[in-house]
Amino acid sequence: MPGDSEKNQWQGAMRKRGKPLCAEEKWMVVNVFSRCAEERQQRRAVHTVDPYRRTATYTGVGRRQVVEILQHFGEHGQVPPAARAGNHTIHLTAIAPGIDSRLHEFILNKHHQGVAINTRHVQDFLHEVLGKQIPEQTIRDHLRRLGFHYTRTRTKSRSLREKPHVRQQRHTFLHEIRRLREAGYRAVYIDESFLHHHHGNQFSWFVEGDFLQRPIGKGRRWCFIHALLEHGLVAKAFRIFEAKKSRGDYHGMFNAQCFLDWWQDQLLPNLATPCVIVVDRATYHLVPEEQIMPGTMRKAELQHWLSSRALGWESHWLRPRLQEEVEKHIDKTPLITKLAARHGHQVLILPVHHPELNPIELVWAIVKNECARLLRTGTQFKEVRQHLEAALNGISSSTCQKLFQTVRQTEATYWTLDEKLDDDMVGQIDAGLEDKTEAEPENKAWVVT
Repeated sequence: MPGDSEKNQWQGAMRKRGKPLCAEEKWMVVNVFSRCAEERQQRRAVHTVDPYRRTATYTGVGRRQVVEILQHFGEHGQVPPAARAGNHTIHLTAIAPGIDSRLHEFILNKHHQGVAINTRHVQDFLHEVLGKQIPEQTIRDHLRRLGFHYTRTRTKSRSLREKPHVRQQRHTFLHEIRRLREAGYRAVYIDESFLHHHHGNQFSWFVEGDFLQRPIGKGRRWCFIHALLEHGLVAKAFRIFEAKKSRGDYHGMFNAQCFLDWWQDQLLPNLATPCVIVVDRATYHLVPEEQIMPGTMRKAELQHWLSSRALGWESHWLRPRLQEEVEKHIDKTPLITKLAARHGHQVLILPVHHPELNPIELVWAIVKNECARLLRTGTQFKEVRQHLEAALNGISSSTCQKLFQTVRQTEATYWTLDEKLDDDMVGQIDAGLEDKTEAEPENKAWVVT
């Protein structure tokens, strides 16, 4: 039997409460639960009554969190993304999301002019636009979320540059949507959003001693989804429901099944001509038809999966090699892409961190401002829904055309900047090669000496 000192040692080694779980730890929870559930069904020597409780005991993770991880795994086919420590969901950021497109354009233009951008440049720009001083660390965190990273330029100075894979992702999207438009496809943009019960304007005209009486808190909220064509919102494509939770990201109110039902029942039947449907990179948008995870499958299951699809494997292959072969042949095409293809449509996925390329985001701004204007003391929750539906019905065809025109101008700006930056990088490489060639005889002479 272990002594008191050994017990204290093991208790000190237990996982600290409150620390966010990483992806590997969440996969461990899924694997342990799978074993506990199996023990419960087979009634082995270890009798398991509550596999959730036993999983929590084995892993040191709270039972409630175990349930949430497994619920997300069942709905999406993967574990929830890693979360940051602390409460980051109910506090407004100092940099409004609406400034992101201008921030992108500012940095890319400065790079084309040969200016190496650092945090001070961005701070001055935000001070001019927002009228307030943003801390440098806040700016750095925001730029990283937008896909920028701090790297060296050719002259060894420091500059903020967009990550290459983000720029390539955007350029590929712009190329594809141009090609599909020329082929006769009409662009359809979809998105989800939410509206709080007490959503109102933040500014008003006051005199001395005056005040505005408003309810405390944001209240309940409506979650909704819609689709936008160039001539207007898609008929019968509006779906709305009350959120079950009042806090957290509104994406948590949607899941793969809810989105898929809307996609099949309300979107595809109401699209006439061939369309290119533009969606963002929400996890539940990209769920494949076959949801399997080789990391959680046994060796016999991996062999059966390969054999059932007439895919060769060898008897001496161990489990990691079988997993590699299964991963290679899994069809990861999103289910919504296959369903759209049956109706003659194409699906195009937006680049990460680019809401300015989706005109329906501007529609949300218009309708939410209208709902905020209509907020009064005593406005009922169901009245907020009526205000929202009325505001959506008031979106005219001319407004939608202007929004599409704005987005196409943004697309043209990005396209031109990407090509100029690419040409500049090629020029820098050529100049570097020329400098190396000119310096080569001197270097060789120095080496010989």
